[in-house]
Amino acid sequence: MESKPARSWGLPFLGFLYLACLSAGIALLTLGPRRAGPLSDEKDRPGKPAIAFLDKKSDAIGVVRIEGLISMSQRSVLGDNMVDRVKKNLEKLLKKRHVKAVILQINSPGGTVASSQELYRSIYWLRQQYKKPVIALLGDVAASGGYYVASACDKIVAQPGTITGSIGVIFQTGQFDGLLKRFGVSFNTIKSGTFKDIGNPTRPMLAEEKAMLQNMIDTAYAQFVRAVSIGRSLPLERVRQLADGRIYLGEQALNLQLIDAESGFAGAVAIAKQLARIEGEPRIIWEWDLREELLNELFGKDSAAAFFSALTPEFIHPPAGGLLYLWPGY
Repeated sequence: MESKPARSWGLPFLGFLYLACLSAGIALLTLGPRRAGPLSDEKDRPGKPAIAFLDKKSDAIGVVRIEGLISMSQRSVLGDNMVDRVKKNLEKLLKKRHVKAVILQINSPGGTVASSQELYRSIYWLRQQYKKPVIALLGDVAASGGYYVASACDKIVAQPGTITGSIGVIFQTGQFDGLLKRFGVSFNTIKSGTFKDIGNPTRPMLAEEKAMLQNMIDTAYAQFVRAVSIGRSLPLERVRQLADGRIYLGEQALNLQLIDAESGFAGAVAIAKQLARIEGEPRIIWEWDLREELLNELFGKDSAAAFFSALTPEFIHPPAGGLLYLWPGY
C-alpha cells in the first residue's frame, strides 16, 4: 500500500509572504506622501520623486488633478468615479492641519452638467468649511465644464496658450431616419407619452420637442453664467457677453478677467503661498492614485496607461447625448 506524500507548506508560505510584503509596501506608500522636486514652469513633476514621510510640522501645499471628461457615470476598477475621487482627495488634503492650500490641476474639455455642478459646489463648500485657498491651474485645455469647476476656486492660473472658455451648454443627437428609409429599415416605438422618446434618432424631432430642449438648454446656461458670475465676482451681464460658447487662449482670458495670472505650476505655488501666508519653501503633496501608482510600478507607465485606456474608453470618448458643459472640439 502506497504511503501518502508528506504535505509541503513551502508554496503556501511563499504566497503568504508575498502578500504580506505587498500589503506592507502599499501601506508604506499610503502613509508616505510623495514629495515633488524643484518647482519649475518647464516641468511640473521632474523625474520620479522618491517616497518620503511628511514632516507634519512644516507647511505644505496639496495638489489634486482633474483630467479628462467630468462625469459621475464611469467607474474605475476600484469602484470610484472621477468626481468622487476629486472630492475625496481634495477634502483629505484640506483636512490636514499642515496643508495650508491646494492647487487643482485641471486638464479637461468639460463633461456632464450635473457632474460639473457637483464639483463646483464641493470646491466652494470645502473652501468655506476649511478656510483654506484653492487655486486652479489650467493645463492644455480647461473649457466649458472644466472652466465651470475652475471658477469655484479662489484664483485661476493658466498658460498663455491654454484653451479655456466655451461657456455654454450643448445637447446633440443624431438623426438617421433618411438612411434607414433608404435601406428599408424601420422601428416600432411603443411609448407611454408623446415625449417619452425625445431625441430618438430614428425619426425627425418635433417642433415641440426642440422648444422643450431649448428651454432646458437656456436654464442650464443661466446656471453656468450665474456660477461664473459668483465665482469670478463679475456682473451677470458681463459674463453673458463672454458666454457665447467661444473658446479663449489664456492670454485673452486674462484680459477678459476670466483668469488671474499667466503662469505654470511655480506661479500657482507662489499665489498659494501668498494667499495662505506661507513663509519659506512649502512641501508639495501630490495626491496618490492607487491605480496609477500600482500599475506603473508593476507594468511601467505606458502599460498602465494602455490598460486603463482599454478598460475605460468612455473617459476618452465623450457621451453622445444629454446636457453637456462640453467643448466638443478637443
